[in-house]
Amino acid sequence: MAYSPVEMREWAVRILSADTLEEKLFSPDHLTDNEPGPPMIWNEPTRPPGMQFQRRKREGKLPPFQAHHDPNNRAACLHRFAGHELLAVEIMAYALLRFPEAPAHFRKGLAHTLKEEQEHVRLYMKELSRLGVQFGDLPLFKHFWCHTPYLTSPLSYVSVMSLTFEMANLDFAPMYGASFEKSGDKEAAALMARILKDEIAHVSFGWRWLQKFKKKELSEWDAWAEAQSPLLSPKRARGFLIHEEHRRKAGVSKAWIEQLKTQ
Repeated sequence: MAYSPVEMREWAVRILSADTLEEKLFSPDHLTDNEPGPPMIWNEPTRPPGMQFQRRKREGKLPPFQAHHDPNNRAACLHRFAGHELLAVEIMAYALLRFPEAPAHFRKGLAHTLKEEQEHVRLYMKELSRLGVQFGDLPLFKHFWCHTPYLTSPLSYVSVMSLTFEMANLDFAPMYGASFEKSGDKEAAALMARILKDEIAHVSFGWRWLQKFKKKELSEWDAWAEAQSPLLSPKRARGFLIHEEHRRKAGVSKAWIEQLKTQ
């Protein structure tokens, strides 16, 4: 069966205006980028019923690691992570619309990453179902969308998304994976290992483009810090334990890693 190609711009608009998860996770087999159009700003994505952003409350904190023996607590963690993945899907769609003038290879790589984030949502949904929870049963938060006013260039996009939020996952994914494994949940642990593998590739994408986009006179660290959202501090790019080996796999320089360790 032949499928008609879908323009990246059309795909991104579909994702951001979708009021069903099926449409949010629509992943065309063939994408084209012949008509990127003018830059488009999107204030907030449309969400499926029951999945609208809620105000963050103190009790919305994730269950501590020592409580992961309870499957309800593991489900709460996985639900939060699924929410982050859906946010990433939407922010990447936003970037496709916001930066139509970006290099073709950048946009192609961004689209590929978006598709992987869609698959992550599906994988989290599968694990949540196993634990008796449906995606949307627990609160979902705005999080990444607070930073869209500061995503003013492809450089700021990779600095905030690839090299801060996804970078931090190089620490959090293995930490939660080890905790789930200790709790006897091999399926959830295996999913975190899969997420880690993909996040290393996503950080590598951001690192390569940081080097291409930055001013020649700036170091990678200074270029990243200069392009950062003012709502974020450098420590948001790490967990409370830094897994240096995952950053090295992503190609991040030793000097950059050492600077991050001081944050």
